[in-house]
Amino acid sequence: MIARLKNDAVPILMLAVLAVAGTATQACAQTATAEVVRSDVVTVPAQDVFVRFRVVQLNGSPLDLIKEHIPALSSDADPQIPTPALLRKLHQEIAGILATEGYFSPIIQFNKISDENRIDIQVDAGPRSHIKEVVITLRGDLQDAALAGDAQKTQLRDQLIQSWEMPKGEAFRQSDWSHAKTSLLENLKSRLYAGASLIDSRANVDTETNLVTLELDMESGAAFRFGDLQVSGLERYPRWLLDRFNPPKKGDDYSSVQLLEFQRALQNSAYFSSVVFNVEPDSTKADALPIEVALVEKQTRDFGWGGGYSSSTGLRTEVSYRDRNVLDKVWDLRSALRVEQKRQLSYADIYLPPSDAYKLDSFGVLVDRFNNEGVLQTRSAIGVKRTTTQGLIEQRLGINYTQEKVLVNENTALELERKSRALVVSAGWIWRHVDDVFAPTKGQRAQVDFAFSEKSLISDQRFLRAYGKYQVWVPVAKRDQLLLRAELGKVFSSGASGIPEDYLFRTGGSTSVRGYAYQSLGVKNGKAVVGGSAMLSSSIEYVHWNTETLGLALFADAGDAGKNWKEMRLKQSIGVGSRIKTPAGPIALDVAYGRQTRKIRLDFSIAIAF
Repeated sequence: MIARLKNDAVPILMLAVLAVAGTATQACAQTATAEVVRSDVVTVPAQDVFVRFRVVQLNGSPLDLIKEHIPALSSDADPQIPTPALLRKLHQEIAGILATEGYFSPIIQFNKISDENRIDIQVDAGPRSHIKEVVITLRGDLQDAALAGDAQKTQLRDQLIQSWEMPKGEAFRQSDWSHAKTSLLENLKSRLYAGASLIDSRANVDTETNLVTLELDMESGAAFRFGDLQVSGLERYPRWLLDRFNPPKKGDDYSSVQLLEFQRALQNSAYFSSVVFNVEPDSTKADALPIEVALVEKQTRDFGWGGGYSSSTGLRTEVSYRDRNVLDKVWDLRSALRVEQKRQLSYADIYLPPSDAYKLDSFGVLVDRFNNEGVLQTRSAIGVKRTTTQGLIEQRLGINYTQEKVLVNENTALELERKSRALVVSAGWIWRHVDDVFAPTKGQRAQVDFAFSEKSLISDQRFLRAYGKYQVWVPVAKRDQLLLRAELGKVFSSGASGIPEDYLFRTGGSTSVRGYAYQSLGVKNGKAVVGGSAMLSSSIEYVHWNTETLGLALFADAGDAGKNWKEMRLKQSIGVGSRIKTPAGPIALDVAYGRQTRKIRLDFSIAIAF
């Protein structure tokens, strides 16, 4: 039998019913306590007898899918009276679900278990149907231009056909069929042909050979080109600001990818809280398709205050001020004063409007006082930086001048004061391929940084600092994930003298080796811990999410920092923790046991904005 299926799933369900309705259900040898109940000829028990249904045998059919979509077959279903109408309904529902998975010739058998008030259902799904052939018919400008010898349109047509996701020989599934059609249409509409449409689609199923022929008729319509941007919502910021985010140019070929990148760049900028695009593919405007851009601007000035606590630096309070239009030049000022028990910090950075959608330039100043592990560090810095983001890669180039005073073992016989300065040129790259930037559950992240200082250029030491970090998130189950992290750092120089502490390495604390105090792993100097020239750190963590926002973690960390690799002795820890997902990212509360210290330590951080 050959049946022709249209766009939706209903004909497939109908086909499945037709395929089995005329087939007599054949009974296997049964025990004395069971009788075969056919779905089309049913012996109805007494009206006060309720039974449960159970699928006891499936050959090649998806049991979980059947139980999920048929309430009467779930483990917690209420008993029901097995009327002929109910049995026919169950028969049709099972056959329909099997059809969506490509099984069009099932044998479904109901067996009444008289002494248990139960009906067992045996299902033989039969052979699965596979794709015999795919026929894609194109109409409109794309096909006409390709037949006329247009090389660009020919390539576009060939790429479109090659992008089809259900090749010959693959098993037929309704969900794959629907997704493949949608994907093909969106692929065509994303380049030039914004008004493309799917005229018709058919899945011709031969239930005798279990082969499916797929046919699609598509209309490309006219080729579109960008017209003018029709912008609304601009009041605080000038119109030329949009030109800095690489907008589509009038006359360029239409591309939904380019539009999406433009929208994303505006949305991620400092100036807009909402960016909505609207495109109406009117064929009469194909040569200059207008793009409607509706913007909601952010406030020019923001003032904030917040507080928090961290096991690394103690209680915290912070005051911040932001001005997104300094001197009416659309310069973005970001400044803050932060006071913590162990650290006091103030900074002011100005971000210029991007030179294009990918480059963001900034300059700023910083004053920092940090008292930790017997080291009192006071530093001031000024720097400039360019950040370039393209695709998955972020690049950072900068020049930074730092002056620092360090007091080690204050008020002891080993008290030592040293000063240093460094003019540093830096470059770094971050590669991200994750499902969520703020709270990843799947993907990878890699970071590489280099910093170089030359002694003859207002610096006290020549050095090269190299640092690398790699993280991976692996989904293990529906609510579980595995996290792996590795860090490596090395400073190449004739000695650590004259190198600011920020360019040396210390480790320990909530983001590195838990179970040890923040930056407590480094080079011992009396009772103090100063930075070293080498660092290695790693961790493995398993997280189970009990709910969408609350999880439990098990982890093990190892790491150390020292003068060189030979003097390093990796410190280890194991622990448990809780995870809470918030809009700003996950909050972690960890309890870890340090193997070398033989102590239990709590690592925690929380911040609240008012």
